[in-house]
Amino acid sequence: MRYRVIASFKVDGRRIEASTVMEIHYARVTNSLIGVGGATKLYGEALIADLPNKGALYILPVEHPPQASLDTVYEYGILSTFGIRNSIGGLSDADFDALRNARGRPAFNLRNTSRLPAFVAFSNEKNPKTIFEVAPHRVSEHFPGVRFTRIEIEITNDPITNQLRERLAWLRTQKQVFERDPRGQHRPESQRPIGYLLTRAHFFGDGSR
Repeated sequence: MRYRVIASFKVDGRRIEASTVMEIHYARVTNSLIGVGGATKLYGEALIADLPNKGALYILPVEHPPQASLDTVYEYGILSTFGIRNSIGGLSDADFDALRNARGRPAFNLRNTSRLPAFVAFSNEKNPKTIFEVAPHRVSEHFPGVRFTRIEIEITNDPITNQLRERLAWLRTQKQVFERDPRGQHRPESQRPIGYLLTRAHFFGDGSR
C-alpha cells in the first residue's frame, strides 16, 4: 500500500498541512516454525512539518508510549485505520482484499486508541543531540501559537518521499550521533529521554534504512 501521512496544524489560527508518502508491504508467512504468521516491510521516512515562523516538527515512523521503549506504529496503525481488526499474523484473504481496495482519507487510528507516532524537534537541527520530544496535544508549549489537530492517511500513487537525508545531513554519517548514558550507568529504557533511545534508523521505515 502506498499512502500519504498528512499532519494538520493550526498556526496562529491558520490551517497548515504537512505530509510524507510511505509504502507498506504485508505478507502472509506460511512456512514459519510456529505455523502461519505475517511479515511487514515499511518504506519511507519521518514527516517534516515546517511551521511558518515557528520552526519544524518531525513525526517519526515509530511511537513512544509513556514509560516504554520505542515501538512500531504504521505497521499496525494502517490496519486499524482502515477497519481491519486482525493482527499482522492473522490477516485473512478478505483483509488483504480490503487493503488493496482501501480508499479515502480517514483519521489515523492505532488499534482504536489515541496513540500517535512520536513527535520530535531540535533546538539546532545541525546538532542531533539537541533533540527533544513534543507531546502532540501540547505542541504550543514549545511552539507558541501552534496547535496540532490530527493525522490522516490517504491512499496515493505518488512517489515515496526521499528528502530527509538532505535536510538532516547527519543522518548520512555512520557514527553514533545521539546522547547515550555513560558507561556503567544502566537506566531502564522507560526512564530515558527519547534522545537516549533513538538511532538514525528510527527516522526511516525498515525497508528504507
